[in-house]
Amino acid sequence: MLKVSYPSGQLGRVVDVDLIVDLETTSGGLIKDVNSKKLLRLRSFASGDFVVYGPWLGRIEKTFDAVTILFNNGAKFEILIRDSKDLTLLYPSFEDASFPLHPGQRVKINLPTISQSKTWLCGSLKASQDEGIICHVEVGLVYVSWVASVVGLSIHSSTPPHFQDPKNLTLLSCFSHANWQLGDRCTLPVDYHNMTAENSGTLSSPKCFTNMQKELAMESLEMYVVAKTRSKVDVMWQNGERSVSVCTQSLSPVSNIGDHDFWPGQFVLEKVTSDEVHVPQPQGLGIVKNVDSHEQIVKVKWMLSELNKNVDLSGEFTEETVSAYELIEHPDFTYCIGDVVLRKIPCVQKVGENILDVQNISWKERHNLPVAVDGLFCGIGSLKRPIDECNHEDLQGYLSCIGNVIGYKDEGIEVKWASGVISMVMPFEIVGLDRLLHPALTPSANMESFPPNVDKDLTDQEKQLWNMKQKKAADDSGGFCMKDVWKAASALFPGVAFGFLTHVATSLFCSGGSTSLSDSKFSQYRNLKTEEYISEPTDLQPENLKQQIEETKQNGGMTFSPGSDEPRKFKQFDIVNDHTDHHFVNGIGDELMLSHVKKGWFKRVQQEWSFLKNDLPDTIYVRVYEERMDLLRASMIGAPGTPYHDGLFFFDIFLPFDYPHEPPVVHYISGGLRLNPNLYESGKVCLSLLKTWMGSGSEVWDPDNSTILQVLLSLQALVLNEKPYFNEAGYDEQIGRVEAEKNSIMYNENAFLQLCKSTLYTLRRPPKHFEALVEEHFNRRSHHILSACKAYLGGAQVGHANACREAADKCHNSCSTGFKIMLAKLLPKLVSAFSERGIDCTQFLDVLN
Repeated sequence: MLKVSYPSGQLGRVVDVDLIVDLETTSGGLIKDVNSKKLLRLRSFASGDFVVYGPWLGRIEKTFDAVTILFNNGAKFEILIRDSKDLTLLYPSFEDASFPLHPGQRVKINLPTISQSKTWLCGSLKASQDEGIICHVEVGLVYVSWVASVVGLSIHSSTPPHFQDPKNLTLLSCFSHANWQLGDRCTLPVDYHNMTAENSGTLSSPKCFTNMQKELAMESLEMYVVAKTRSKVDVMWQNGERSVSVCTQSLSPVSNIGDHDFWPGQFVLEKVTSDEVHVPQPQGLGIVKNVDSHEQIVKVKWMLSELNKNVDLSGEFTEETVSAYELIEHPDFTYCIGDVVLRKIPCVQKVGENILDVQNISWKERHNLPVAVDGLFCGIGSLKRPIDECNHEDLQGYLSCIGNVIGYKDEGIEVKWASGVISMVMPFEIVGLDRLLHPALTPSANMESFPPNVDKDLTDQEKQLWNMKQKKAADDSGGFCMKDVWKAASALFPGVAFGFLTHVATSLFCSGGSTSLSDSKFSQYRNLKTEEYISEPTDLQPENLKQQIEETKQNGGMTFSPGSDEPRKFKQFDIVNDHTDHHFVNGIGDELMLSHVKKGWFKRVQQEWSFLKNDLPDTIYVRVYEERMDLLRASMIGAPGTPYHDGLFFFDIFLPFDYPHEPPVVHYISGGLRLNPNLYESGKVCLSLLKTWMGSGSEVWDPDNSTILQVLLSLQALVLNEKPYFNEAGYDEQIGRVEAEKNSIMYNENAFLQLCKSTLYTLRRPPKHFEALVEEHFNRRSHHILSACKAYLGGAQVGHANACREAADKCHNSCSTGFKIMLAKLLPKLVSAFSERGIDCTQFLDVLN
């Protein structure tokens, strides 16, 4: 929730609800100001409810009503309704699909030989009597799908039957009082009903049944309809404050929660990345104390130096204020209010007892007990016997092992167990139901052939390539070498035309093949071992960096002149030979490509090459491969005024065999970073032009008019734009709203931080055939990048460094403190990386102080 009156736009979470309702009686009367916690459901169980039976947690899929019918002579008959045709309503009072049967209805019984049934409660049936009035309705049977067990999912022999008597089940409910809506039907407790009798209606029935009214009133509670609701909520704000009984009209729902929005009590990890692969490396467990959402800073209490060590309550914890951009939510300790959780049971068994009473063991003692690794939980006590042989006491003990999260308290998690007991646990003592169920999800049929390491974000075309590759691997007929593609393709073209294609590098573009990098300074970095790629400067203190720069100057290493206006030497378009590091190089076999390629494919690719040769803008570079015309690699420079300014972005492109009837397949070389909603860490590119997102008109691929050049221009202009936050689906409708614009600024800050990391990654691992571009680009733009960092540290908003230099007073403190904290950590790495490549960064050392 977002409190409108807060100018900072601070976010809050609703932690409790107080709901007051007005109830309408069946006779039209009104009972006002009833606390919803007093309301009772018409049925004790309903479809979708979670229930507990022994160590098992299940979800009710279907319920069957047990209906008690009262006859004129006082006889009572109970029937379990398995079919809606079992009873016929004689005087339908209202239509309610959820509860079609309720006390007071006159019905006709359609079952034969009911007099011989064992469901007679009292009296006997008179001849030809098949009509009566419903005096009681309750759930008599339920069908349960069992979803998890406290003692593990490997003991299938102990799984309870699906059909269960509700009397054996315990309902797992949390905050049910907050779910009442207008039109819902309910009852009230007997004592409450008696206190408000003067405001209640009375049951009406035909005159011939007036002598049963007293008995009906004794056996059934009157039904009411929720006519009006008024709610107030308790809100926990990000700054740690708690507001009580806040009117909901002063709040507005927040539709989009950012990745860097944190809350008091939340468990987080410090996100530390290497320059080789930017995957978060957890460095410790912390608990959020409070958040300054405007400045993007978080006060964290660090509890663990390593996650696999036990927490020592007697130890001293450290508190630190850090940037929100360097934190991630703990993936295993993510719990929200209302979540269903199961307690991890230690692998111990008390002698002579059937079940361990975990409720009487302190959380510290429980944490020190060993926990089973296989299956997450281990069986103890009564699970050595089938569940149907366990006594009531055995099963009741497990009610303290399944519950709902109801809040955060004392740097732990408050859980209300199925037994009704509320206790505080540490996050490692429990596991969320969603985490248990996630590995059991059945993959879709079209994904079954994929190995586990194939990323879930693969496009349909990439999946097609994978399947073709698998088909190739199973083919024992042998494969062609790459040049056989051209030899075999000669059957499709006249000899002269085919000769032209095979020598397209020289006859069309006058290229000598691949660009030589023998005298490039980056060639020495290409030969470094992986360990050297990920290594970072041992000391990035300003005085040490200054000494490093001076030593480089004395050794004649400062040869670059940043900001030089010399013409660029790197060709915008060229043809190269080595494609071994291309993302799609193993996506499809050469012979399969040949067997599926359409006749006009080569001609269209030739046209595409010509377009790229003649029409590429100054900030886009392309390399194509002489021996693999279906592959391309492109690079583009981020535009000024965006959070991507001066950055280099690389894409691998594959032209499918039915191109241009199908669009190209594009893979973003991400380095493991997510810096745009359309560009995923996995490399997936989300763009309607590529059929990886929905679109219409000119937004979608047109075989006759769309080109690779159009794709590249769209990536640069539409994806890497000034406000990428609004690239998310549906977010464009929020442009101009205060909340959305705030989120957009924060997204830009994080995008630039990711760009800095991407720059470090690119400097250490420039893509093949683009080493010279990386060298030339950062030789020219390194000072612009560092100057922008300096401006941002001074308060400029991301993407507007130049505007800040022109009017510093207007942009003071316009970027968050959390952003400055993170940028101050990255800036020394950038200075060091540029200096290692001979770029003089002396003038920026003062910023590091």
